Amino acid sequence: MTRRLLGVVLAGGASQRMGADKALLSHPNGTSWLEAQVQLLRSADLEVCVLTGHGSHHQLLGTLEGVTVQAEPWQPAGPLRALSCVLHDRDDEALLTVPVDMPGLCQEAIQQLISRWSIQPSRALVADDGSRLQHLLGIYPCGALYRKALDDELTKGESRWHVWLERIPHDSLKLPPDQLVNINRPGDLAALTG
Repeated sequence: MTRRLLGVVLAGGASQRMGADKALLSHPNGTSWLEAQVQLLRSADLEVCVLTGHGSHHQLLGTLEGVTVQAEPWQPAGPLRALSCVLHDRDDEALLTVPVDMPGLCQEAIQQLISRWSIQPSRALVADDGSRLQHLLGIYPCGALYRKALDDELTKGESRWHVWLERIPHDSLKLPPDQLVNINRPGDLAALTG
């Protein structure tokens, strides 16, 4: 069965460590980090869903073609609970998830993920920076198995993506570590911008 691939930008975090909404920070390409991640997925010919609880994100992206902005009902409750808004139990779709705070991510890495995942589209594929999995960057098939494992974790009060990942069939793909750096604090941002 062919699965439709949907791009998902995880942008609902509170950005407490940064002290400002990371999604709205200036990206080296002249847009915001949020717009850059959306453009990255759109350039791979994907429709994009942005998961967020921030009204400013709706205003920023509301008129873009091929982009929907979906409010998270729990804010902020973490990316796994956000994923539960779009990961369904039908096996006709998969979600390419991208965190908003990975501004070094390039088109080549996205294409590598898609190409490798298409070999085994019934399994999740997670980015690996060479020292650990970067689980928020990956492709996650929808379907009963994936949805049940997610619901079980949330029912137990868990909301840790890596715990859910241990319960689902997945592979990893090593990608350039410089593209997978998460920027969480002002010091990280200063190192990025030099």
